[in-house]
Amino acid sequence: MEFLDKKHRTVLVAIAKEGYEGVTVDHLILSLSSFLSKDSIIKIIEDLYFSQYITVLRDSNEVRYIASKAVRNAMISLELQRFRLTRFLENLKSLGSSHERKNEEILKIVDKGLRIISTGYLQLLTETPELTIPEYSELMEMLTKEIFSKLVQLTEKETSSEEVEKLLELIKKYRGEKDAETIRNLLSLSSKTQAQQ
Repeated sequence: MEFLDKKHRTVLVAIAKEGYEGVTVDHLILSLSSFLSKDSIIKIIEDLYFSQYITVLRDSNEVRYIASKAVRNAMISLELQRFRLTRFLENLKSLGSSHERKNEEILKIVDKGLRIISTGYLQLLTETPELTIPEYSELMEMLTKEIFSKLVQLTEKETSSEEVEKLLELIKKYRGEKDAETIRNLLSLSSKTQAQQ
């Protein structure tokens, strides 16, 4: 699967957000001119047209660009996934303001959030994924830096010895024997420290 680049996605999303009525090239240029040149926008529109992501509607003296039905359906799915994530973050925020939450309750909400993310990816794979997956991934990248990297640590269960051995094998393969041995020693020291506590 080949994803659309950021410029093509930006123009396509701008067209799609205008819905079934579409948008004129003048309006599109005006709205995107702060970061894309007129020539770039025209070239991208041409690419999108010949790739069948958009159609052209000529109405008297006006030409309008309309995102294909598949792209508009993909935008519905993408916006729905964003809505689900927003609701999850709101629940998470309210959880943080309540002082007496049980660990199990926190884990349940975090687990639900992780399911929302994974099912979001699976659903978007069926709806013009060359547009929706990179758009969703950009959002996830930002949220992971701020929130999700911390939440995943809450749900991590104890790692099995089989998984540790596989990790060490991969480290040895990709980073060398010295790094693998260093990490093996650190893991051994960490497990001894936990046993003493």
